[in-house]
Amino acid sequence: MSYVSSLYHVVFGTFERKGTLNPENSSQMYAFLGSEIKKMKSKAFIINGVRNHLHILLSLSPEVALSDLMREIKSHSSVWAKQSGLFPGFDGWAKEYGAFSLSASHRDAVYKYIESQQSHHLTVSDEEEFERLVTKAQLRIYKG
Repeated sequence: MSYVSSLYHVVFGTFERKGTLNPENSSQMYAFLGSEIKKMKSKAFIINGVRNHLHILLSLSPEVALSDLMREIKSHSSVWAKQSGLFPGFDGWAKEYGAFSLSASHRDAVYKYIESQQSHHLTVSDEEEFERLVTKAQLRIYKG
């Protein structure tokens, strides 16, 4: 038997970072994304965000490539959000995303971090937040 642990902290934003994810309907978006992740044989532990971006803590199935999961959940949720009418002005998701692998020992801390997004963004901009995540993961931001 194989044992695989693929935990990811995923971050992605709305197209052109428009603040179209209104808080009163966000829980419906999170539920939809969670069901799409489940369809991909993976598990979302928590989904939360603010008006222009989301964070997801997930366990990726060893049968699914991360890029495939991201393509599917972003495309399906984009169609759903536009058709639902719950997010006026929503034009879809940005093409890019950040995905940061983590060990099981960091899962609870990342969970709490994602849970506190609304208060976190009272003092930290989304650009600063993403730069911190990229730097902490020892990655480089490519500005094409």
